[in-house]
Amino acid sequence: MLKLIGAVMIFGSCAALGLSARQGLRKRVAAADAMLMALSLISSEISCRRAPLPEIIGTLAENENPTVRLVFGGLQRRLREQNGLSLSYLWRVNLRDNRAEAGLGAPECDILCDAANYLGRYDAVEQAAGLDQIGRRLSAARARRRPRNCKARGICTAPAASRSGYWSFWC
Repeated sequence: MLKLIGAVMIFGSCAALGLSARQGLRKRVAAADAMLMALSLISSEISCRRAPLPEIIGTLAENENPTVRLVFGGLQRRLREQNGLSLSYLWRVNLRDNRAEAGLGAPECDILCDAANYLGRYDAVEQAAGLDQIGRRLSAARARRRPRNCKARGICTAPAASRSGYWSFWC
């Protein structure tokens, strides 16, 4: 009887860990999607010469997406408070400080930190090209985080050490 209870407890804890990891991956994908949207907005605003970068950051700080609002609201606050520091430095510090709360993983944060090399340093064409490159890298990282092998019915298979070589779980 104790072995059965122990087996049920182990199975339950493994299921809880799996569901938690799945929820974390979904949050990372959603955060990457939000930042891709923000990067495309920045790139289009810069390339069309519609607004300067502080106005774009202010617009994104008021965005309805909580991830975008968190990241760019923090950046706007830092730009106001620490006026003497460069935008690229504040961009990196802000992303690293808000990474966990925004739901970004370390690889996505590193890719977004590379955008600081382009923002506010070159002419509009170079900034837009650099942001497009960052967007492509971020979407490639996002694609690696999505569950692979998902079928239409919502059942995912993942390589595992089982008899069939795969474990199935609900997406």
